[in-house]
Amino acid sequence: MMTNPSFQSFLHRFYQTSKGQSLFRQEKPLIDHALAHVFGLYLVQLGRVSSESLLDNSRVNCKVLLDDKPVMKTDGLYVQADMDYLPIRNDAVDAFVLPHTLESVTDPYHLLRQVDSALLAEGHVLITGFNPLGCRTMRNRFGEHRRHFKAANLIRAHRVVDWLSVLGYDIEQVTYSSISCLTRHDSERGTWGWVETMEKTLGRMGLDFGNVYCILAKKRIASPTPVGLNWRLSNWLIAAKGRQAVVSNRASRHQRMDKDS
Repeated sequence: MMTNPSFQSFLHRFYQTSKGQSLFRQEKPLIDHALAHVFGLYLVQLGRVSSESLLDNSRVNCKVLLDDKPVMKTDGLYVQADMDYLPIRNDAVDAFVLPHTLESVTDPYHLLRQVDSALLAEGHVLITGFNPLGCRTMRNRFGEHRRHFKAANLIRAHRVVDWLSVLGYDIEQVTYSSISCLTRHDSERGTWGWVETMEKTLGRMGLDFGNVYCILAKKRIASPTPVGLNWRLSNWLIAAKGRQAVVSNRASRHQRMDKDS
């Protein structure tokens, strides 16, 4: 079940405001850079967060937007479906794009397992999310948009990376947007300026406080393990060692008999 089914719809409205556009301009280049490494026939985007296309720089042939709400206009194909039960057969999709999708579901790992089932071997999954430690994220959680951001299931990037690693993915990219507390027309520059200075200092130390993260991961090809062959081979090795031990014992016994005679 969706924990905040209106969060992506809220982002669709929020990204049209001046503050939202400032965040969107940080997120879109991360997506464009990651999509430059993604190829294939079918790409599925789960949920819409902006009236602007997130996939316009993708070189994948067929792009599909899957959302739980009607969409009046889209550049590619559109499917309305429940996000908790993806109507996609196994091993059918070359790439998935999840723009803040994991933040909108109660069980994000369940959704990742569905994505994994539908993804082809060596396929890609691209995930974006708000960094809970990002200054703009914290401001939104306690500012005028706190109702939506507090209801969202905000997840740190390293936790998503752990989930993907367990599912058998190679992490190809983890990128963050710039560290920024302020918008271009922010009237509170004097209040929040010291926070931005501190974040930049921590960023130079390798601590990630960017407002948005983007993760690109590639599904590994599973190497089949010949269980039966291994079982027979191990038994054969044990038997071979046993025969060698018998031969060795016989040889030593004959040598002792020769000496006694």
